[in-house]
Amino acid sequence: MGNWIVCKAPGSGKILIKVEKPKEKQLLTREESRKADENAIRKYCIPSLVLMENAGRTCAETLIGQGPTSPQAVIVLCGPGNNGGDGFVIARHLYIAGVKIKVVLFRKAEAYGGDAGLNLKALSRLRMSVVELDAVWSDAKIQELFAKVGRLATSWVVDALLGTGASGEPKAMMARAIQVANRMEVRRFAVDIPTGLDCDTGEPASTTFRADLTCTLIDRKAGFENKASKEFTGSVHVAGIGAPNEIFGEGRWRRRNDRGN
Repeated sequence: MGNWIVCKAPGSGKILIKVEKPKEKQLLTREESRKADENAIRKYCIPSLVLMENAGRTCAETLIGQGPTSPQAVIVLCGPGNNGGDGFVIARHLYIAGVKIKVVLFRKAEAYGGDAGLNLKALSRLRMSVVELDAVWSDAKIQELFAKVGRLATSWVVDALLGTGASGEPKAMMARAIQVANRMEVRRFAVDIPTGLDCDTGEPASTTFRADLTCTLIDRKAGFENKASKEFTGSVHVAGIGAPNEIFGEGRWRRRNDRGN
């Protein structure tokens, strides 16, 4: 359906032009996010490593583009899965841009496999601090770890802990790290979705990362429609991962699958 308008060209009769109504945006659920990645890899033959690189690079570019609040010293919290892998890519691109970086791991370094493991290995060649968080550390010890990157006071903390597939409460060690980060007088950045926020409902766990800026991948998440989510997402920036809109299947439309606000 659409509206018709009448145009008159010089020397000719009236011309009817149909103007389509703008399509409503469609928000990504947990399952749609998973399916989009799967289609990009299996149907469109885009390697998962490329998707991770694109996701991490666009997140890093978003951080660098923050103007007066752009990062100088950044803590990147990297979870055990692909979200952590995105964090490793972010760390590398920020390092290349001259930002001081400290990466915090939430499992043993040798336990990271697949694309995340490859990107962690790439970090090992660079002069940056990579620390495995120890479950026995006190909150004071964690706060001391997060407070500085080298000699510089931390300006941003990046949440690359858990992605859209997670639900429920973050595990104890992650929850403690999030609590410490939330108390710090720094700016906070979430990759795709703040850890602890439910992708589908927008309901927060009792411990949820409080971002000033969320760089969400491909499109906004269904849970962002919940007004309660705003307290945790902060401003939301949408970034592409280099996959075509066709990853959503026939008849599906996406407001954006490229960089932009």
